[in-house]
Amino acid sequence: MFPNNLQNFSDVFAMPNLIISICLSLLNGVLLFFASQKFILSLQQSSYKPKRYFSWLRNKETPYRSRLMLLCLLGFLFFCVLTVTFQPVLGNVLTSYVGFISYLVFALLYIKAESSVNAKVPLKKTFRIIRLSITYILLLSVITFGLLILMDYLAFTIKDQAFGVLRYSVICILPIFMPSLLFFAYSINQPFESLIYRGYVKKSTLKLQKSDVLKIGITGSYGKTSVKEMLKTILSQKYRVLATPSSYNTPLGISLSVKNLDSTHDVFIAEMGARAKGDIATLTNIVNPKYGVLTGINNQHLETFGNIETTKSTKYELFEGLDKDGVAFFASDSLHSVDLSQRFNGEKYLAGIGGNDNLVWASDVVTDNRGTTFTLNIKGEQPVSCTTVLLGKHNVSNVCLAAAVAYKVGLSPEEIAVGINRIQSVGHRLELLPNNRNIVIIDDSYNSNEDGVNAAMEVLSTFSGRKIVVTPGLVELGKMENVANLEFGKTLAKHADLVFVIGKHNAEMLITGLLEGGMPRENIRFAKSLNKGNAQLNKVLKEGDVVLFENDLPDNYS
Repeated sequence: MFPNNLQNFSDVFAMPNLIISICLSLLNGVLLFFASQKFILSLQQSSYKPKRYFSWLRNKETPYRSRLMLLCLLGFLFFCVLTVTFQPVLGNVLTSYVGFISYLVFALLYIKAESSVNAKVPLKKTFRIIRLSITYILLLSVITFGLLILMDYLAFTIKDQAFGVLRYSVICILPIFMPSLLFFAYSINQPFESLIYRGYVKKSTLKLQKSDVLKIGITGSYGKTSVKEMLKTILSQKYRVLATPSSYNTPLGISLSVKNLDSTHDVFIAEMGARAKGDIATLTNIVNPKYGVLTGINNQHLETFGNIETTKSTKYELFEGLDKDGVAFFASDSLHSVDLSQRFNGEKYLAGIGGNDNLVWASDVVTDNRGTTFTLNIKGEQPVSCTTVLLGKHNVSNVCLAAAVAYKVGLSPEEIAVGINRIQSVGHRLELLPNNRNIVIIDDSYNSNEDGVNAAMEVLSTFSGRKIVVTPGLVELGKMENVANLEFGKTLAKHADLVFVIGKHNAEMLITGLLEGGMPRENIRFAKSLNKGNAQLNKVLKEGDVVLFENDLPDNYS
């Protein structure tokens, strides 16, 4: 028996067979990598957090498990059909490889079908993703090679003709394990990634400590990016400003931004986001800001924070980390922000449309579908008239907060007014999109919340014409999500003439709210995806319509 086993091993590792196995393994590794793009994107959008990634995988609304099972089943069935069909013609040796053709065809069809669905937020091809991709392809190739060698050995040992011909069909089951194998590849890389992460953070922290730029941190449940961009534009009237781009509000995002900081910069503005308690404290330790800015706080991301008090205490970490001579700014139009301002014992200022104790406030606010005009009031200064292309009163509140910071930094009211006039809309935040059909399109698809909904409805009411809203509802609200979407539906019924509900996630509560709000059933449309919703929308659009895209589910949510 022992010599026979040695002979079997010799046959398995014969050079021609070994080369074929290696080539097939590498081919399968690359093939499964391209078939895994959705999972790689979801892992990235889950911030590489295991809990969030596997929560998405387990979600009953995630269709990819069933699709992978179908791919495995079809690949296996046609593998068997091809091998049985060609065995009499090609013989046992060649036939054992023929089944791969069916597996390859179905895998390519799966990749083509998935690639035709455009991601809302495309995969960011970072160095981390490149390293993960290499590890993942190698892991898939090694596992495939191991299975091929094992099946060859068993075939030589068992010496059953049917088993020998069908032995490679075991490869057809690999796609079902792709999501887990991807995370395993991530786990292999994680110790190395942690070293890189700590290196980036340490380097950026030291660089900021040595720099004499004025450092400003901005946090809040909503409005962070808007206030950051407003403040950057206003301060740029007098100073050279570096701000974290887009929504780069994590330790790594801020660290990558600091790489662009040089001796010519006067101000560094860091947007600070959080998913859990302690996140803002971590960012504050990196930036060490002198100025801290709190926009508004609401129940957005309640799914991860659990309750509003945890949200508030997490956001307040920014002010706990300010220098002794640090200056704090709070939005007076947010009750939770005002509440937190009372905890801070250092130099502090309130700003917004309302509030008797404000350093900066707005009056004579007039909004329409072309923008907003208002009077900017700064305590102790002459009022100045301001004009902006921004839509809605909530943006005036954000402008006041940015103006308060700019004033304390050293800009005059007149310089601030010029800066306000130069502010442009932030992408996907009540942004007017151009088109050639005489249709008004308002893009408010970025991460909406209950306060944002009210602001969007206010803006929508300034337009004439038939009002159409396309929305998947509100997400990340935990136990409050159903109630929030029911109320959202009632609100929509008061402001919209036609509503397209996108996706199943919130459909039931939204439609119930719309009906309870008095909207006729024929004015409520449903589509499983945004692409299908847009197709339906295009069929009913006509000149003079106003279309609001309110929120958009992230790719790792549905």
